[in-house]
Amino acid sequence: MPQVTRALKRAFLNLLPEAKRVAYLESHPNFRKAAPEGMQFVFDGYLGKFYVNIDTRYKVERIMWTGKFEEKLVALADQRVTEGSVCFDVGGNVGAISIPLADRVGDTGRVHTFEPNPTNFGRLSANLALNPQLQARVTLNNVGISDAPGTLYWSEDPGNPGNGMLGESGDIESQVITLDSYCETNAIEKIDFMKVDVEGMELQVFQGAENALRKFKPTIYFETLSRFSSGPEADNFDRIEAYLVSLGYQMNKLHADGTVSPASIRQAGSYTVATAK
Repeated sequence: MPQVTRALKRAFLNLLPEAKRVAYLESHPNFRKAAPEGMQFVFDGYLGKFYVNIDTRYKVERIMWTGKFEEKLVALADQRVTEGSVCFDVGGNVGAISIPLADRVGDTGRVHTFEPNPTNFGRLSANLALNPQLQARVTLNNVGISDAPGTLYWSEDPGNPGNGMLGESGDIESQVITLDSYCETNAIEKIDFMKVDVEGMELQVFQGAENALRKFKPTIYFETLSRFSSGPEADNFDRIEAYLVSLGYQMNKLHADGTVSPASIRQAGSYTVATAK
């Protein structure tokens, strides 16, 4: 239904002359997710105070133009990320979450962001440059994260520019590393919060971070869309849950106010929060 509604909104917007369309979108933020392609500009109201580049070709940027993005996640970060926190953003895309995390950690904290796609990485870098007060707080890494170092290939999701996944074949060659090796190389002393949104590769990310997860026990927010636990991957969520539980984690459902309550991955919805027991 949301996709049908978005299609109807886009059809309506396409009927408007360009000047009226722009004016309508300026005054109706809820229509911006359906904005037609071809609009490029800098938006100064992301989460009420940040500058970001908007290109309406990209769904994530159309959402950011509404001023909000993954509100439950932002509420969770508001509660669990504080001055001096160290955060990992795995699957950083264009910085929609790295930006508010950088704001929360302050000058004594650090955000480590990982994004394998070079186009997304360039837009991520540009967005941080628009917010110089945050730029020095973020370490950018143009690499993918998996359970072993090597080379994988990034493929774009048809119909959703900028969104994609890593695999054994694809369009863009990408270096991948493990979070454990990254922590060792960079002398990471703690991780307080971790966001993992890697289009079905969450288990591999966690397996490559076993030492870090055992040692640091960060709060983990990760994607659990139903399409990543069907067909040949029907047991994917069960394997993720069993693995994280073995490392001392509890699975939780995330609520609108940023609080959590115990729930299995299959009960938690599209995103699950794992917390140390």
